[in-house]
Amino acid sequence: MTEEATESKEPVSRRRPVIVDPEFKHKVLREPGGESLRRCFQCGTCTAGCIIAQYSDEYQGPRKMIRMVQLGLVEDLISSSEIWVCSKCHSCTEVCPQGVSPADILNAVRRIAAKEKHIPHAYRQIVDTVLEDGWLLEDSYSDFIEDDRDDMGLETELNWNKKFVERIKKKYFPEAEE
Repeated sequence: MTEEATESKEPVSRRRPVIVDPEFKHKVLREPGGESLRRCFQCGTCTAGCIIAQYSDEYQGPRKMIRMVQLGLVEDLISSSEIWVCSKCHSCTEVCPQGVSPADILNAVRRIAAKEKHIPHAYRQIVDTVLEDGWLLEDSYSDFIEDDRDDMGLETELNWNKKFVERIKKKYFPEAEE
């Protein structure tokens, strides 16, 4: 090793300890979409077929995240933004020689992360906007839409949307009711 390489390394005493949960892979296996995890032997074909990994310097692809699941590196994985980068195009699934579905496994990991409140801020803002306003974009129900509905003889006050949002809040976000 060169002198520069050893100087740039962080001292072992300052590194954060890695927390391993050997049961995490079983938790993923129980989630819908996680069933194929057992068949992955880390060949890397999924990452080679991943469009996002091909065009991103930061995203290391599904192979790394599946390995983190297998090793039980739960905290590092669910707190990572990488699990949210997958576009679910299923290119990784199509090329896998073992019939593993990395996209579905990552979706299972996302569900676990969401249950444990590890959701990126931008995604949480979108959910909050929909739950608050009933629409994806704040105030997206415009006068223009109201005029069109009125011209067609349709109800212009869409209370159904607010009622729907209230049912969703009650079912999926009971803590929002408090």
